[in-house]
Amino acid sequence: MAEASNLDEAAVAEQLRETEKSIADLQKRRAELLRAQGAIRWAKTKGASNTPGIVQQQSTQPVAKNALALVVTKSLDKALSSLEWSSFKKKEGEWTFLRNRDGSLVDSLASETDFVNELKKGRQLVVGKYRYVVSEDKFLNRYFEA
Repeated sequence: MAEASNLDEAAVAEQLRETEKSIADLQKRRAELLRAQGAIRWAKTKGASNTPGIVQQQSTQPVAKNALALVVTKSLDKALSSLEWSSFKKKEGEWTFLRNRDGSLVDSLASETDFVNELKKGRQLVVGKYRYVVSEDKFLNRYFEA
């Protein structure tokens, strides 16, 4: 009989782990949706960004719902182009490091703090033909915008 209760206990423990993982995934998704909702509301109320060097672009091309289209300075465009981008293995897009091992911004982005601060607020910013987003406060991801 002890053997049967051990199996039941193991099965219950596994179900608990799966449930806790599902809850964590749902909480993460909720946080992403709240950030997107905030970005949409911010874009509607601001009309244009107050960030120096970043101006909201009037564009006829469709942009991701929670992304802001931007006209940027040449230095930001140059900084983003100079980064070493790697393709994702299982999805579209590219990534690079946002921070060094000591937690400081990578050299190319050290002078682009306004851009990075906007991304850290959970916003997705469109620069040229790419949509940029920060993940885990360590990585900068970009996705091609058609």
